[in-house]
Amino acid sequence: MCRGTARRAPTVRNSRRPNHKMETTMKTIFAIAGNTFKETIRNKVLYNILLFAGIIIALSISFGQFSVFARVQVMNDFGLATMSISGLLLAVFVGSAMLGKEISGRTIYLMATKPIPRWHILVGKFIGVYFTLLLNFAIMSFFFAISLKLSEGELTIMHVQALTLLFVELGVILATSLFFSVLSSPTLASIFTIGFYIGGHFNDLTGMESLTKGASVVAPLLKLINLILPNLEHFNVRSAVVFNESIPSGYMVSAIAYGAIFILIPLILAGIFFEKKDL
Repeated sequence: MCRGTARRAPTVRNSRRPNHKMETTMKTIFAIAGNTFKETIRNKVLYNILLFAGIIIALSISFGQFSVFARVQVMNDFGLATMSISGLLLAVFVGSAMLGKEISGRTIYLMATKPIPRWHILVGKFIGVYFTLLLNFAIMSFFFAISLKLSEGELTIMHVQALTLLFVELGVILATSLFFSVLSSPTLASIFTIGFYIGGHFNDLTGMESLTKGASVVAPLLKLINLILPNLEHFNVRSAVVFNESIPSGYMVSAIAYGAIFILIPLILAGIFFEKKDL
């Protein structure tokens, strides 16, 4: 009787562990994002800013009647400018205030004491607020499209490009506001975020020789600001929309990539400081 050689089953390494860890991380982040979305969507400030933006966009129709420019041009200029400023207000009063109040009110202890990395909390908060702002931005875009139609204009691909870049800019401002919220109080974070917005839009001017000529002290300071602050004018294509100038697709790709970099930088820095923060 021949004895069969018993073969051992080949040991299979658990290759699912990295995937399982990634899946757990994503579930945690999106769970925090979902709760943040539910919290922020009930914030009355959102609806007040949304109402303000709707009124300004509607009033821009009547502004066109008193302008030397075509009513559609005024509508484009006022509408896109209103959405940019409204995005800033949303990021300031929701982004800066939310995390800052949770830190100062110590309600964030409930999550920070759990065995999850703190950067999960930060990224989850960012995604939750960003989705809330996306919803509000979509409503403002709807109002803008209706007002444009009433002004005998039409929504073109350039409007879609301009709105896309405005939303990318909103992400940069929100990420920066969260960074300031980690380092300071809600009030200071709001002030710093507004200063960041203004400085970012005037960053184009810091390279002008007329500003630095004969000012030995101001010139290095302006150059330093130019290096540190992102140039938010990269997301401003309002003049191209107003004067019906085409926006190259290559410009869109580079501007979105530029925005993604300046979303990641403040989020990474905020994560580093948040991990070291004594709660």
